Amino acid sequence: MTRWIIVVDDDTANLKMAGHILSKNNYRVTAFKSGQSFLDYVDDNGMPDLVLLDIKMPGMDGFETLNLLREMENTKGLMKTPVIFLTADEETDTETRGFEVGVSDYIRKPFNPDVLLKRINNIMSNSQEMQSLKNEASIDKLTGFYNKAATAVELSKKCSDSVGCLMMVDLDSFKLVNDIYGHATGDKVLIGFADIIRDTVPAGSKCGRVGGDEFTVFSYGMTTEYAVRDFTITLNERLVALAKDLMGEDMTIPLGASVGGVFVPRFGNDYNSLIKLADKSLYNVKKNGKHGYDLFDEEHSDPEEDNDKAHDIAAISEILGERSIQNVALQLDREAFAHVYRYVIRYLMRNHITGCKVLYTLKPDDGNYDARFLDNADEFGNVIRESLRKSDIFMRNRKNEYFVFLTDIRQDSIDKVAGHIIDIWEKKEREGLVITYQSEFIGDSFDPYRSDKEKRVLVVDDDMINLQVAGKILSSGGIHVTALKSGEALLEYLDSDNKIPDLILLDVKMPGMNGYETLKKLRSKESVLSRIPVVFLTADESAGAEKEGLSLGAMDFIRKPFVPEVLLLRVNHIIELVTLQKQLSYEVEQKTLKYKELFVHVVEALAKAIDTKNTFTKGHSGRVAEYARMIAGKAGLDEAKQEEIYMMGLLHDVGKIGIPNMLLDKPDKLTDDEYMLIKSHSEKGAAILSNIKDKPELAVVARSHHERYDGSGYPAGLAGDEIPEEARIISVADAYDAMSSNRSYRSSLTKEDIIREFENGSGSQFDPRFASIMISLIENDDLLHVREAYDD
Repeated sequence: MTRWIIVVDDDTANLKMAGHILSKNNYRVTAFKSGQSFLDYVDDNGMPDLVLLDIKMPGMDGFETLNLLREMENTKGLMKTPVIFLTADEETDTETRGFEVGVSDYIRKPFNPDVLLKRINNIMSNSQEMQSLKNEASIDKLTGFYNKAATAVELSKKCSDSVGCLMMVDLDSFKLVNDIYGHATGDKVLIGFADIIRDTVPAGSKCGRVGGDEFTVFSYGMTTEYAVRDFTITLNERLVALAKDLMGEDMTIPLGASVGGVFVPRFGNDYNSLIKLADKSLYNVKKNGKHGYDLFDEEHSDPEEDNDKAHDIAAISEILGERSIQNVALQLDREAFAHVYRYVIRYLMRNHITGCKVLYTLKPDDGNYDARFLDNADEFGNVIRESLRKSDIFMRNRKNEYFVFLTDIRQDSIDKVAGHIIDIWEKKEREGLVITYQSEFIGDSFDPYRSDKEKRVLVVDDDMINLQVAGKILSSGGIHVTALKSGEALLEYLDSDNKIPDLILLDVKMPGMNGYETLKKLRSKESVLSRIPVVFLTADESAGAEKEGLSLGAMDFIRKPFVPEVLLLRVNHIIELVTLQKQLSYEVEQKTLKYKELFVHVVEALAKAIDTKNTFTKGHSGRVAEYARMIAGKAGLDEAKQEEIYMMGLLHDVGKIGIPNMLLDKPDKLTDDEYMLIKSHSEKGAAILSNIKDKPELAVVARSHHERYDGSGYPAGLAGDEIPEEARIISVADAYDAMSSNRSYRSSLTKEDIIREFENGSGSQFDPRFASIMISLIENDDLLHVREAYDD
C-alpha cells in the first residue's frame, strides 16, 4: 500500500523538491503552504502516515501547528501522527524544544535526498511496527473491533470525557447459525454484523467485541431514546437481510439484535459502573422478547439491593468470616483456586510484588499407588497447609500433585522455602514418598520493559574528554553510563556476562575498528546483542557519513561537540521509543500465550468428553497424550515438539464422537461391518480436525495413528517413514494404554505380556525406535504415575 506523506512549508521550492524526491520513491505526497490549510485539510480528510513540517512559517509556525494537530488527534481519539521538523536553523534550543513537544526527528534544509529518505524510512518503519503491535494486542482479528481488554480501556476514555450512549449489543439465537450452518457461516455473520454496527454508529463512536456474539458500543452524541430506537431497528433490519443473503431466503432462524443502553454522563462517567447498568438493560430486553432495546433509568434499581446496603462493614466482614482467619496457608479446590490465582497475579503485576509457583510431585517409594500412598499424599497436603503463611495459597492438582503459590518472596529464598516443607515431612519420620518439585519465579518477568527501571547506556569513543563529557551529561539525567575506548572493547564487554545496555552511543572515527565496522560485527551476532539500538557520534557533517550509518541500521546521529540538552533528550527519546516497542511485543506474546493455554484447556475438556463415550476408556486420551510426550522426550525432540505431540495425543480419537456407543462398549466380537465402522473413526477425526486451519498436523495424526510400520494398517496403508513421525509415536502410546487397560472384551495384560507384545510388534506394527523407548519406560515403571493420576 502506498504510504502518504504531507509536506507543510511556506517555500514553494522546498515543497517541489520534497515532492519530487518522495514521489520518485513511491510515496503519495500532499503539499501545503501553511499550518492552517494543513489542519483544515486533515480535519476533513483524515491523517497521513507522516508529516514533514517546516518550523519557521509566517502566521502559524511549526510548533503551534503541531500543538493544534495533537489536540485534534486527542479529540478524535486518533493515534499520534509521526512528525518530522524541517529546518535550516542550527540552534540547539530549537531542536531541544522540538523533542520536548514530541517531534519524531529533524531534517536539515536544504534536503539531501538520501538522508531525507533514510530518516523518513526509519520513522515510518518504527511507526508501522508499533501500530502493528498495538493492533495485535488490542484488535479482535475477526471483526476489526477492539478486543475485550482494549474495549474496557478505550471506552473508559470515551465515558470519561464524551456525551453519548454506552450500549451492550447481543446477537439473539446466534448459536443456531453455528449449529445448523457451521462456524464458517457464523464468522461471516459476525463480520457482517460488525460492519453494520460500524456503518450505523455516528462518527467518533467506538466499538468492541467482548464475547462470541456480544459487543459493546459507545455511540458518540446519541442522547435520545428515539436515536437508540432507530439504531436498534436499523441493526435488526440489516442483520436479517444479511442473514438471508448468506443462508438463503428460506432461513428461519429468529436472528436479531438486543440492545441495552445507558446515557453518559447522565448516569455517571465510570465505565465499569455504567457497563453494569447497560447489562441490566440488556437483560430486560432478553427477558421481554428480544430483538429490541431498553434504556437504564432509576426504575431499574432493585429495592432488595438497596436493602442489602444496610449492612455495615463489620456485619459484612462477619458474614465473610474475616474475623476468624486461621494462621495457615489457604487450600482451595481447583475452581476456586483459579479465581483467586488470577486476582493475585493481577495484584502482583500492578504493585510489582514478587511471587513464586511451586509444583510438588509425589511418587511412592515402592512403586505402588495404593491406599498407603494416598494416605501419605493426603498428609503431605496438611504439612504444606501448616508450614506456609496465611498469605500463601495452594490446591491439589491431582492425587500426586500439589500446586503452591507463594507471595512476596525473594528469588534466592525459593529453594529454602520449598525445601523446608520437604524437611518437615522427613522430620515427621514419615516414609513412603519420593518428593520432587519445580518452581517458577514471578518478578520483573511480568513487565520486563518497565519505563521506571534504570536506563543503561554504553558510550564508545577513543577520546577520553568526550567520554567524560557524555558520562557527566547522561549521569545527571539518572542514566547509568559505562565508558569504553574502542570497538574491540565494546564487543568484548558485550560477550562477557554484563547487563545488556538500552542504547550504545558509538563514535564513528576510531583507530583500529571504526564505528561502521563495529556496528557490522554487532549486527552479525546471533543473539539479542544484535538488536541493541545504536546511535553514532560524529563531527562529520557530510551526507555520505550519515547515509552509510543509517543504511547499517543506526537509529540516529548525534553531532560533536555535545549540546547537553540535545544529547540527554535524544538519548531518552530513543530509549523510550525502543522500550515501548519491546513492551508492545511482550504484551502480544503474553496474549498469544494466554490464547494457547485456553486452547489446551478446551482440547483437554474435549478429550474427556470423547473418553466418556466408552465405559472402559475413561482418561484414555489424556494418558495417551502423556505417554506420547514422554516418548518424544526420550527420543530427543525439543519441548515445543513434545507439546505439539501432547495435543495430538489428546485429539487422536476425536472421530469416536461419530461412532455409536453400543459398538464402543460391545463385549462380543465385532462383525465385519461393525469393525469397518469402528475403523472409520480415524477418517472422521481427520475431517473434524481439518477445520482447525492453523494446526493441520492434528488432522494428519488423527487419520494416521492406526497405520502400521509394515504397511498393513489403515486407512491408507502407509509404511515406514511414510507415516508421520508423530503418528508413529502416538501409535505406540495408544497401544500401550489399550494393553494396560481393562476392555469390554478382555482384562488388562501383565507388564511382561505388554513388553512381549512390543518386542513382537517392533518393525511390523510399531516403529522399532519408539517401541524400544516404550519398552524401556515400562521396564523402569516410569508410566505408572500417569495412570494413577488419570484415575483421579
